[in-house]
Amino acid sequence: MSMGHFIAALVGLLAGAVGAYAYFSGRIGKFYGEIEAAQRRAEEQDQARVQAESESREAREGRVRAEAERQSAERSLMEARKEKEELAIRLQSDFRAVAQQMVTEGTKRLAEDNRTQVGIELRPILDRMEAFRKRVDEVHTAETTLQGDLRRELQQIQAMSTKLGSETHALTSALKNDSGVRGRWGEMVLEKTLEISGLEKGREYRTQESADRKRMDAVVFLPENRAIVIDSKVPLVDYDAYCSATEPADQERSLKAHGVAVKRFIDDLSGKAYPDLLEGRSLDFTVMFIPIEPAFGAALRANPDLLEYAFDQRIVLTTPSSLMSTLRTIANLWKIERQNKNVQEIARLGGKLHDDLANFCGDLTEVGKALEKAHEAHESAVKKLSEKKGNILGTAEKLRELGAKTEKRLPTMLGDGSD
Repeated sequence: MSMGHFIAALVGLLAGAVGAYAYFSGRIGKFYGEIEAAQRRAEEQDQARVQAESESREAREGRVRAEAERQSAERSLMEARKEKEELAIRLQSDFRAVAQQMVTEGTKRLAEDNRTQVGIELRPILDRMEAFRKRVDEVHTAETTLQGDLRRELQQIQAMSTKLGSETHALTSALKNDSGVRGRWGEMVLEKTLEISGLEKGREYRTQESADRKRMDAVVFLPENRAIVIDSKVPLVDYDAYCSATEPADQERSLKAHGVAVKRFIDDLSGKAYPDLLEGRSLDFTVMFIPIEPAFGAALRANPDLLEYAFDQRIVLTTPSSLMSTLRTIANLWKIERQNKNVQEIARLGGKLHDDLANFCGDLTEVGKALEKAHEAHESAVKKLSEKKGNILGTAEKLRELGAKTEKRLPTMLGDGSD
C-alpha cells in the first residue's frame, strides 16, 4: 500500500464516522423536539386543570397519556443517547483498530517502498561514494609512495648539501689562503664564461697566452684587426674580512683595504704591454675580470670613482654578467663581419660571372660569323662544282654515260650537271 492509498482510506473512514455522528445527532434532536412538545402539552393541561375546579376523566386520561408520552420520549431519548454513546465507542474502537492496522500496514509498505525507492535514488550517490573511496585509497597509496620517494630525495639532497658545504668550506679556505688557487679558480670561471659566449675558441679567442715571460688569461680578437686582453683577478682576502666583520669599524677598515687591493690590481694591469701576444693586432683595451660580483660592488662602495680611474688607464672592470654582455656583442660583430664578407664575395663572384658571360657571348658571336662565312664559301664551291657551263660534275656524268666504269653514282642533291 502506498502512502496515497493509506491517506485516502483514512479520509474515507473519518468521513463515515462524521456521517454516522450526524445521523444520530439528528435522531436525538428529533427526540428532544418530541419531549419538548409533550412537556408543553402537559403544561397546558396543568394550566387547564388549575383553571378547572374539577377534572373530567378525559382530562385525567389525557394527562396520563401525556405523562406516558413524556416518559416514553425520555426513555427513547435515553435509549438513543445510550445507542449513540455505544455507537461512538464502537466507532472509535473500530476506527482505532482500522487506523492502527492501516498505519501498521502503510508504514510497513511505505518502509519497503521507501527502502526500494531510496535504494534506487541513492544508487548513483553510493556508486560515487564508492568511487571516491577507491580514489582516496589510490591517492593515499600514491601519497605514501611519494612520501617515501620524497624522503629518499631529501636524504640525498641533505647528503649532497653536506658534501657541497664541506667542499665550499674547503674551497673558501683554499681561496683565502692560497693566491695560486685563487688565480686558477678565476681563470676557470673566465674559461666557462668564454665557452658559453658564442665565440669560437682558436678563431675568435685564445686562452693562457704567454710570451717573453708575459702572460694573459685570454685574448679576444675583434674585426678590423683589433683585440682585447682579459685578465682575471680575485680580490678575496679583504672582502672576506669585510663580510665576516661584526663591528662597523672593522667593516669600514676591511672595505677600505678591499678597495685599495682592487686599485692595486688596476695599476698592475696598466703597466703591462702585450704586443708579442696580439699578432700585430691593435689593443683596444684591457678587461679586468672580477669573478665575484659582490666583491666588485664592495670595491665600488669603497671607491665610487673606481670605474673612471680604471677607464683612464684603458682598463674596463667586468663581472661574469657584464663580461657576458661584452662577449655576446663581440660575437654579433663577428657575425656581421662574416655576413659583410659573404656579401663582398657574392658581389665579386657576380661581377666575375658577368664578365665571363660577356666573354662567352663575344666568342659565340664570332663563331656565328665564322659559320656564316663557311656557309657562303660552301655555296660558292657548290656553284663552281655543278652550276657553271662545263662544270666538273657534268663532265664526270658524261664520262659515265660514254662507258666509263664506275662503282658509285654522283649525289643528285648537287644537280645533274647539265646546262
